This record gives sequence, structure tokens and C-alpha cells, in this order.
Amino acid sequence: MLRFLEFMISCPLHVIIRQVKTACCLAALGLFLCLAARAAALSEKQAAGALYKQGAAAEARDDVEAAYAFYHKALEADPGNLRYKTAYERLRVTAATLFVSRAEHLEDQGEWKAALLAFMRGLEIDPSNERAQQGMRMVQEKLDEPVTAQQETSLSASSLRALNKLRSPVQLKLLSDESITLHMVEDSKVIYQTVGRLAAINVIFDPEYNSKRVSIDLAKVSLEDALSIVGTASNTFWRPVTANTIFIAQNSRAKRAELEQQGIQTFYLANTAQQNDLNDVQTALRNLLQNAKLYGVPSQNAIVVRATPDELMLAEKLIADLDKARPEVVVDVAVLEVSRDKLRNIGIQLPQSGTINLQASTANSSSSTTSTSSSSSTSSLTLNTLGHLKATNFAVTLGQAQVEMLLTDSDTKVLQNPRVRATDGQQAILKIGSRIPIATGTYTAATSSSSSGTQTQFQYIDVGVNIDMKPTIHYDRDVTLKLKIEVSSQSGSTTISGVTEPIISQRQLEQVIRLKEGEANIVGGLLQRNESLTVSGTPGLGEIPILKYLFSTQQREVVDDEIVFLLVPHVVRGTQLSPLNLREIDTGTGSAVEVRSVESSDAAGVEPHPSIDQARGESGSLRVSMIGSTAQVNKDVRVAVSVLDGRDIFSLPLQVQYDSAKLTFLGVDSGYFLGKDGQAVALVNRDDGEGEVTITASRPPGTAGVTGSGDICFVRFRAKAAGDAVVQSDSSIARDSHQKTVRLEGARATVHVE
Repeated sequence: MLRFLEFMISCPLHVIIRQVKTACCLAALGLFLCLAARAAALSEKQAAGALYKQGAAAEARDDVEAAYAFYHKALEADPGNLRYKTAYERLRVTAATLFVSRAEHLEDQGEWKAALLAFMRGLEIDPSNERAQQGMRMVQEKLDEPVTAQQETSLSASSLRALNKLRSPVQLKLLSDESITLHMVEDSKVIYQTVGRLAAINVIFDPEYNSKRVSIDLAKVSLEDALSIVGTASNTFWRPVTANTIFIAQNSRAKRAELEQQGIQTFYLANTAQQNDLNDVQTALRNLLQNAKLYGVPSQNAIVVRATPDELMLAEKLIADLDKARPEVVVDVAVLEVSRDKLRNIGIQLPQSGTINLQASTANSSSSTTSTSSSSSTSSLTLNTLGHLKATNFAVTLGQAQVEMLLTDSDTKVLQNPRVRATDGQQAILKIGSRIPIATGTYTAATSSSSSGTQTQFQYIDVGVNIDMKPTIHYDRDVTLKLKIEVSSQSGSTTISGVTEPIISQRQLEQVIRLKEGEANIVGGLLQRNESLTVSGTPGLGEIPILKYLFSTQQREVVDDEIVFLLVPHVVRGTQLSPLNLREIDTGTGSAVEVRSVESSDAAGVEPHPSIDQARGESGSLRVSMIGSTAQVNKDVRVAVSVLDGRDIFSLPLQVQYDSAKLTFLGVDSGYFLGKDGQAVALVNRDDGEGEVTITASRPPGTAGVTGSGDICFVRFRAKAAGDAVVQSDSSIARDSHQKTVRLEGARATVHVE
């Protein structure tokens, strides 16, 4: 402090003034920055509030997609707002389900690329939506780009090399795929040797083989079929010894058990959630592969099988058919209760009663002997009074008159909307509320040698919303629910034997129903209406029209009570069955399992699916997809414009044409693709009239482009006439971050207006 004073004394005045000015400027600048930061924070919160209101408005008109987008932006602007987060999380499952349903519709129409984008969008919204993952995998397989997973192992390098050297069961390899034609009547050994020479394979026989003469007539058959036909005719079987050598033996159970190859394989099950799942697969394999040996390992969710190569192949097919993830469903439960009590009391009520009582008259007496006067009264009736009754001996009392002008109107609305996610065949329980104690009995316990105490036993009951359900999800996505819904509350109390007990009001629904996926279904309800009219007044006069309000009171009460149970099931993980799961497989005869491969000629007519590389179009081009929808007349609908597998995309111009006779253009909403890294996206649109809109979406100058797939924008329309309205975009030129041009191919979608 002393040094500071010395500095101030020694410094010239103009230096001190300059220092003070600098300090004031810095303080003002700091204050300005604080106020600016506070204003920016308030501005962000106001913007978040506006976005939330827009989301609520979109949700009110059932535009789930737009509502989710607004809630998401509101939460990003104000991450700490619990109200925004609740709305965002509440609509996330519904929005993801909407995209998945749209993707499945596109998949049914064969629009694989658009379906893939919709599945990806649904998975981005809700990463836990297994139904979106399943659909995406199926579409990628159809586009010849299956999802692969890297396998991990805990084996050492030397052990892994040793295991890699272990040989799998021998497979017969053919040097030529030419068909065999053979017509001869000869010893079976000679026929086998002839077939071997034609196919360039070695044939050896069991020493105990008994040959016999057979007739063979073959025309253009494969080697496998030729060997099978000769074996059937001579009652023999063959097995490969090396890749070009087969061993022939008599067909008997003993010989097969002695000579057939055996292999061992471990199958890991990916979808077993409990011991019964593993047991079910084991039981199926044990019953169908009676000669195989198998052992289940519950700790690893695995089954070890030792069997012939054909049986191992069949076991793998069966496990692929049975090891499926259990379907899952999210059920929205809405309990709506509306109660209204309207009471009206109007009228004038005259006195309805009167009483007359006898009383003693009051008499005053004066005395002149003194200056003081005194009064005396007689309070009781005498015979003299009864003989001389006057008006003062009668007391008349009339009842009370009332004027009533009263209206009471109470309106109560209760909405309870819990959401439950459950697995197929598994019980799900949801309890939201309180536990209230109820006395169940009393007993007396000795507390000492001369006294005893009374103890009361209590049990607790659940009061609130209690949901107990067990779903069964069918292949067609219908959902059967074994359901129990109970909505209860404490409506009062009563005293029984000195103990106050609560009065519980209850709404309960218990049934087994089958519902369609995604549809709102009323599964129970009650509509109760009580009307009462109470008239109080002068008989006769109180019943005359109009005049009755002067001589009576009219009390009318109307009580409406309505409760509805509404269920909306959303399947978030479906039963996924491929054509291979449903395919019939040849397993040979009853004595042994023998599987045969499909001949190349049988599969010649199968056309491959297009790949994702083909979906991109020619080199240097970018493919855009448009996803249509369904809407009702005078309702809003959005068409999603998406890009598939873009590379370093910076700006995208679009020329969109639509059917102006059925659709009215409303505007364009920004998608998430160009701004997914947080950059602001400039979105400009111009309605050129006559059903044509020009849209340009671009990133800020100097920023890098984005890579991947996603929504560019959403074009909003209002449906104004029923029918199918086509929305399409022409080919144009997009640009990357280096301003190089990329050919943008056109797209097309259909909006179905109901």
C-alpha cells in the first residue's frame, strides 16, 4: 500500500489521469462483455422457448417428425432444461418408429436405397431400436454389402496357428463340372469305377463289399447324383477319403457308424436371454439329429455338437433358424378420465312453516306513595288470562324465506400416459404411485407381568398406476397382450373400530387382446351420467310454469364421468425371418442325414441384387433419394430429401417439381446432414409457381464438406385433393468443399392423399 502511495505521489498528474482512464475503460469493457454474455444466454433461452412452442404445435397436429426436430433443437439450445429433455425423450421412440415404418413400406416397394436411408435415420434418432438395425442389415444384404463383425479370440499365436492347421472334414472336389451320361447293365463295382473314370476320381471298395449286377441308365446328371443313384440301386454308400478319392461300402447301420466321418463344432447362440432359450434349441437338435452328440454350455450360451459333416451343416442351419432375437414392443398406455359436475339452484322459497304459542300478557303497576315507580309482570298463564285472551297472548313464529341464484360447474380432466417396453413372452410390470398402509388386524401382547399392549398389523397396497402385461408378438406384427391395468387413488378415509382406514377409488382393466401395431385401440371405457332434479317450495304454486321460480327453488344437478383406456403398441424389434429360414432342405433317407447342394443350373435364373456402388450411379455422381408419405386432405405432409453415401459435400442445389393440383407448397425445413457437425446451414427456397420449387442448401464458406448419408431437407406440402401426387427432382450439379462439381442425379417420390 505504501509503495502504491509513493508511486501516486511521484507520478505526474497526466500519467495518473491516463491510468485512471485506462482502468475505467477496462472495467466498462468487462461490464459490457458480461452484459453481452448474459443477453446472449437470454436470447438462446428465448430461442429455445420458441422452438419448444413450435414443437408443441407440431405435436398437436400429429406431425411427429417436425415436433421431434423442434424439441431436439430446443434441447440443444438449452441443454439444462428438463422440460425440453422430457419432450425430446418422449418423442424419440415415436419418431424412430415412424421412420422405420416408412422404411419398411419403401422396402416392400423395392426402393432399397430410400429404405436404407430411412432405416439409418430411425437408428440415428433411437440407437436402441433393434427393428431399425434389423431392417438396415436386411437391406444391406440385398444390396450385396452385408454387415461383418470382427471376431475376437483369447488364443495365443502358436495355438491359433496350430488350430488353423487342423483339417476340416474332407470334401470331394471335382476337376470338371461336366454332366455324366451312362447306360449299362453291369456289376456295381464296374459301374462305380466307370463313373470314377468319367469324373476323374479314385474309387476304392470295402473288403467286405458284396457286389451285384445292376442296371443303370443315366442321362446328363451330376457326379453327386450319379453316385447317389448307383448307391441306391446297389444298396451301398460312399464317403470321401481325400479330395479326389471315395470309399464304397455296404449300406448298413453298422457300416455307417464305422466308416462315416465325424466332426465337432461349437455353435454360439447370440440371442439366449435365459436357460429355457438354450434348452429349446438343444431339444430341437437332439430330436432332429438323433445320431449326433451335443452338449450345452449355459455359461457361454453355446452348444457343442459332434456329428457327421452333413449333420453339422444341418445343425448350423437349424440354429440359424431358431437363434432369433425375441421381438420387443413399446406400449403407450393412455388413461383418460373426464369428470364434470354441474349444479344449478334457482328460485324463491317462501316460508314453509309457522307456529303459534300462548303467552302471558305483560301488565305494568304504579305506586303513588313513593316517588319511585315499580313494574311487575306475570310470566305464567292463569285461568283469568285464559278467560280474557288478547292479541298479546299469542306469539307467532314464521319459517325462513330464501332466494337462490347459484351455479356450480366443476370440470376435472386426468391424463396418465405411461410407456412400457417388453420382450415377447416376458412379463413387464410398471408401478407409479405410492404405497398406503392398511390395518389388517390387532393383537394383544404382554409388555410386563401386570400390563399388556395392543399391536396393530398393517399391509401396504400400491396406489397409482399399476401395469402388468405379457406380450406375444406375431410375425405379422400384431401384438397379443395379457394385460392388467389398474389406476387407483385415495379418495377419503373412514374409521372402523377406532382405526382410520383409507378409501381407495379404483379403475381396473384385465383382459387378453390382440392389437395391430401402431394403431390406437380403445380396450375399455366407462361413460356414466347422473341427472337429478330437486324441487322445494309451496305446493301447487311451486309447480306452475314460470311462477314456480317465485314460489319454489329448482335444483338441477348433472354429473358426467367418463374414463377410457387407450393402448398403442409399437413393435421396435420384429421377428426377422429370411428366405433361407423358410426354405425346405433335403436331408436324405431315414437311415442317415445326407444334404445335397443346389446345382449351378438350378440357380442360374437367380438375379443378383444391385450393390450400393451401383446405387451411387456412375463415377463422380451422387444419388439423391426422396421419401414420400401418406396424408389426408387438408393435412400437412413432409417429403424427405436424402443423400446416400456422399463424399465431402458442401452445397446441394435442387429443382423440385410437384403436382400442384393435389399439393400446396408450404416451405422447406433443414435436415441434419449438412449441419451434423454443428455448422450453420444456409437453406434458401424459391417457389417458381406452377408446381416448381428451387432449393439450395450450403455450408458456411471456408468449412470442410460432410461425408456420409442423411437428410438434406424436408419439403412441406398441404394435401388438397385425393390421389397419388408425384414429387421429383431433376439432375443438377452439387459441389464439394474444393468447389469441384459432382453430378447430382434426380429422384422421385409419391405422396398418397386420402
